[in-house]
Amino acid sequence: MFEPQTPTPAVFFAGAITAYFILCAVHIFEHKKRTRLQTVLEWCFAFWAVLNFKDIAIAFPEIYTPQVHNYFILIDGWSTVTYVIFIYELTQPRWTTRWKVLLLSLPFLVFTVIYSIWTNYTVLNIYVIFLWFCAVSFFTVGFFLSHRYIKYIHENYSNIDDFDITWMKYVFIFAILEQTTYFIVSLYDNLLVEILYYISAFAMWHLAFRYSMSLRPIAIVETKVKEPTDAPSSYAFAGNIEEIVESNALYLNKDLTLSDLVKAVGTNRTYLSDYFSNHKHTTFYDYINELRIVKKAVPLIQQHPEYTMEFIAAESGFNSLSTFRRAFVKLKGMSPGQFRSELATP
Repeated sequence: MFEPQTPTPAVFFAGAITAYFILCAVHIFEHKKRTRLQTVLEWCFAFWAVLNFKDIAIAFPEIYTPQVHNYFILIDGWSTVTYVIFIYELTQPRWTTRWKVLLLSLPFLVFTVIYSIWTNYTVLNIYVIFLWFCAVSFFTVGFFLSHRYIKYIHENYSNIDDFDITWMKYVFIFAILEQTTYFIVSLYDNLLVEILYYISAFAMWHLAFRYSMSLRPIAIVETKVKEPTDAPSSYAFAGNIEEIVESNALYLNKDLTLSDLVKAVGTNRTYLSDYFSNHKHTTFYDYINELRIVKKAVPLIQQHPEYTMEFIAAESGFNSLSTFRRAFVKLKGMSPGQFRSELATP
């Protein structure tokens, strides 16, 4: 039998985060109507559960030798694949396939095989450099894809609560912290840095789990890009679209989309999106929310101090109170509650 050494705090963190990933994977598996993104996340959690379970071996000195430590570094590098498939599936629904996952895993498999044949630190050092370039590429591409996705939903939807991914900025922050601490502990044995690694990994994937469980993926529909212009006369519907939206109170439709306006105006989506961006210098999302606040929310706050903010938000076309507050602060520079308080002040 192996004689275990006294478990370090890192071992407890490894055990706790392993249990967390297992519970998350099981929870998603038992979710009957899980999306493709949630299924991808389920497999990511299953992988991370195995990844962290192996770290419990550090409590057994007979197992956790320097050679095993090097193999642990090789195995940990495979986690990069989970980052890539998650961000791609999040921003490009139905992107993930078995062949793509195998293709992404191939470089890591090659390095593992090479190190198994030629066990030396040169291979390991090259591998660590490779992981560094992978991390930089992941954050660069991930940031671009997330920005493109957020821009797309703001240009095409007035209600983005179900598919907003602005929370990804926090995922990137913890991912950077996780990668940084990983590189440090792969080179130096530091207990505090190792604990920070577990904490950042937990925070990153917990955010992904929390928001992905209620996320409704939206596929980006590519359209032909036309040359932008600032000339109002080039838009045949200039002025008419505002009249149509305001006279028919279309902004009160909680699920109003750019496509709905395209049908009402009789133009195409690219042309209309270009109009908002280059002539009105706003997005469809901000334009509609501004009308909701100016035309409906503000009058209701002024005329009915007895109404709750939840009621005013719903009556104004907002799908949630949090979205209403954010839009109000962005437009007025203060919360709806502060705005009401100022009205009540003599």
